[in-house]
Amino acid sequence: MTPAARQISEIRADVGDLRAFVTVARLGAVARAAAALGRTQPSVSARLAALEAAWNTRLFRRVARGMVLTPEGTRLLPFAETILRDLEKLEHEAGLPAGSSAELRLGAGDALGRRLLPRALARLIAELPGIEVRLREGTGAALLNALRDGEIDLALIVATPEAGVPSGISVEPLFDSPVQIMAPPNLLDDEDEEAPVDLARLAEQPIVTLQPGSSFRAHLESAFARNGFALRAAVEVGNLSLVRRFAITGLGVAPVPAVAFSRRPRPARYRLLDSDLPDVSYAFAVRSGAPLPAPAQRLLDRLRVKR
Repeated sequence: MTPAARQISEIRADVGDLRAFVTVARLGAVARAAAALGRTQPSVSARLAALEAAWNTRLFRRVARGMVLTPEGTRLLPFAETILRDLEKLEHEAGLPAGSSAELRLGAGDALGRRLLPRALARLIAELPGIEVRLREGTGAALLNALRDGEIDLALIVATPEAGVPSGISVEPLFDSPVQIMAPPNLLDDEDEEAPVDLARLAEQPIVTLQPGSSFRAHLESAFARNGFALRAAVEVGNLSLVRRFAITGLGVAPVPAVAFSRRPRPARYRLLDSDLPDVSYAFAVRSGAPLPAPAQRLLDRLRVKR
């Protein structure tokens, strides 16, 4: 190795050091930068010291309210920011997640977002204080596109055979949920609550359901069609909260995923009856070959077995 090459190798900056430098410069304090990066203050200070040693220059000076850049730090900051931006673009093009260890970026449909996901996230946040959660809600197709485009790192969707999966995306099963019938007191009140509501009986009722385009709606339509029935909606709404609201007013019965609602409904307002509709399958989707950020992996591990 030539002396010039040896000198270049000795001053090469570590990406973590650059990230610490830029974050402290933006936030003006090591403590705030450590919280933003999900690191300890000593580790951030050590990275700054390593960078100053590598560049043989002082980047910050301490003041009463934190840290301010030296003239040399001010000169070098734009170059460090450019390197980090270019690295993010490179990793995005390579299919790597942009989410950090201090950020959870995921997408989920309405059903999982009602009960299961908030509880799992509450436990995760208790384990990882300071983590930032970015939750996107939408249809399965919209979430798969957001995953493909690098906007989220994990998508929780209804697994339907008809759904198209963008190239570069892997979909794997998560768990199945029974489909129950939400019935107000004035409808299906002659049903034996121990016996499942069969499709023939259900097809005779006014049905409250989600609008076309919903993956759960597609699941219902497929189940009806396989048994020679057409799903005729009396009321179509945009989310499961509205499904519940319209059903309990007596406008119809509502097939709903059991995972979305309490197992102890108030009988005076509505009942949850078992049905012979097939279970709805939930799946998770990730970018093929891209490692999940640690918070997304921990959440996924919690959800693999439904609680």
